Amino acid sequence: MFREIEEEKTGSFSRKVGLSAFVSKILILRGIETENDLYHFLNDDIYELNNPFFFAQMDKSVQRVKRALYEDEKIFIFGDRDVDGVLSTAMLHNMLILFDAKILYKVPEGEYGYGIEFKDIDFAKEKGVKLIITVDTGISSSAEIEYTKSLGIDTIVIDHHVQPSQIPEAYSILNPKMQNETYPYTFLSAGGVVLKFIHAFILSHTKNFNRTFIPLFAEGETVKGAKVRNGIIEEFFEFEESIHYPIDNSHTVVLDSKKKLPRYITSWFKDHRIGQLSLLCKTPCNSIEEFARLFVRLYLRKQKKCIEFVRSFIDLAAISTVSDIMPLTGENRIIVKEGLKRIRKTTNLGLDVLLGYCTLPDRALTAKDVAWNLSPIINSAGRMGNAQVAVDLFTTDDVQKANFFSKTLIELNEKRKEKGEKNFSIIKPIVEEKYYNDRIIVLSTDKAEHGVTGILASKIARIFVKPAIIIVNDGKLGIGSGRGRGNFDLVGLMTRCEDLLVKYGGHKSAIGFTIDITNIETFRKRVNEIVRDEMDEFGYEETLEIDEEIEPDLIDFKLLQELSIFEPTGVGNAGPLFFTRQVMAIDPNPIGKEKNHLKFYIPKNDGLLTVIGWGLAEKGLRILQKGLPVDIVFSLEDNLYRGERTLQLVLQDLRQS
Repeated sequence: MFREIEEEKTGSFSRKVGLSAFVSKILILRGIETENDLYHFLNDDIYELNNPFFFAQMDKSVQRVKRALYEDEKIFIFGDRDVDGVLSTAMLHNMLILFDAKILYKVPEGEYGYGIEFKDIDFAKEKGVKLIITVDTGISSSAEIEYTKSLGIDTIVIDHHVQPSQIPEAYSILNPKMQNETYPYTFLSAGGVVLKFIHAFILSHTKNFNRTFIPLFAEGETVKGAKVRNGIIEEFFEFEESIHYPIDNSHTVVLDSKKKLPRYITSWFKDHRIGQLSLLCKTPCNSIEEFARLFVRLYLRKQKKCIEFVRSFIDLAAISTVSDIMPLTGENRIIVKEGLKRIRKTTNLGLDVLLGYCTLPDRALTAKDVAWNLSPIINSAGRMGNAQVAVDLFTTDDVQKANFFSKTLIELNEKRKEKGEKNFSIIKPIVEEKYYNDRIIVLSTDKAEHGVTGILASKIARIFVKPAIIIVNDGKLGIGSGRGRGNFDLVGLMTRCEDLLVKYGGHKSAIGFTIDITNIETFRKRVNEIVRDEMDEFGYEETLEIDEEIEPDLIDFKLLQELSIFEPTGVGNAGPLFFTRQVMAIDPNPIGKEKNHLKFYIPKNDGLLTVIGWGLAEKGLRILQKGLPVDIVFSLEDNLYRGERTLQLVLQDLRQS
């Protein structure tokens, strides 16, 4: 699908921002139409992170953890087994250890665990735990959290999954997807939410924590004011001369040094010894709203030591965000941009050692580098039933242990690949025989193994170009994973089948669940019926949105460099897609261990361009064997191999011209 824009609009924007018309058009098509829009899109300033106290229950959560520290209580952190859960657990552990907290941590055992279980709560009780913090899990654990409450244990839920119909009665909940949540950005990973908690926790140790500031602004004899606490504007008010004012000597009044207040209030301040702070404003404020926002901005930017503390955790938060396929929009762009810059100079010993075992390109890291090279290695621990080793890696301060854990992860990842290939060879023929024509492939089998259902679902979804759900059953329970295509909303679909599931969790494009095997057939029929009847609502039809048509002769490193403005790219901020008509594919061949990838070349004025199509060998060779010109849709990237840097077209689709 092509998207068009007027040339005059493109030219005007291009001149204003100093970018080429080619890139300007792509920006406009993505809703970036003004200089202010571009500033916010490009601004990766860590100081622009949202105030963590926007979370409705952040203050309550921070105070409960501080009480645990003061009263020397044991804290039990329970996380999920995927990358997001592992890194969230490690981040929270590492932060609290700096405050001498007594910490126990755990992630699900085995290859299919999901969520805290009663045995984990009994373990915590035996160890004398008074506070449990769940990370990347917990929002669907109502029964388990009710049990912790009956034992006299408080629970803080730090999660980011969609709110279920029944909300757990936890001490507090930090989850941007809660229906009544006041936090302004919905799409944080669990690692992102933990980062917000870390930010709030360190702010709570500053002298201005819970201190009330009162910015004041005069309009004639009327004084308008705001109450600001922890960088949050709590209310606006106004008053005239009286014997009572909404200010006391526990407050600090904030004034614009260039604006005078009425004499009646300045005299009252002096008589009542009200603390005052004067701001020198570079640009005049025209209302109390403007003045209060200016004060909040300055207040947050003054917390430099706190921001540096947050920065020391942002690399793990960035990896969790990318690994959990979170949209790279808004606040996530700041987290990922800042985190990518920090990964190679990380202060986390485990990550530093693991990087030595990974194949990463010798250039600035991208989100794709993390997704392809780091995420699968960390994820392999949970998939192979040993997620604890991954948490141990990111929490250790011992170099020898870090090397041991890193080597273990590399070995687990190799075993995971072998296991995935073996199981794929089992399930692909079953899909081809029974489920090929279904709108959603739902395969339940006792012939495959736990731990690789996500990989299998992803492969099946890619090959058959439709959402796929793979369930491995043991005769009583089925453990399933689903992967979507394009904009397909898997979580929305799962909520419509809640009554058939034991438990579930996930995101729009990836879900995990447990189901009684007696419900599997009903589940299969229902999801296919829902999609048949409501195809548009669930985003079933996948469309490639092409940013621009381009001739091969215009593709070079200069263009690639200019396109770096869109990084980090991923879900919610896809890399630009280009379309080229009637090219001749030179020397097309299948590549890779399974020969399922496609490689060929296309001509340009000064040589050849390499085209790589991941997973497109079967379709591509079927079309290319005719020897006729083809139309191709692709993205651009650089490829560094054995020290040589080349430009590469990453094929998304092709058709005969």
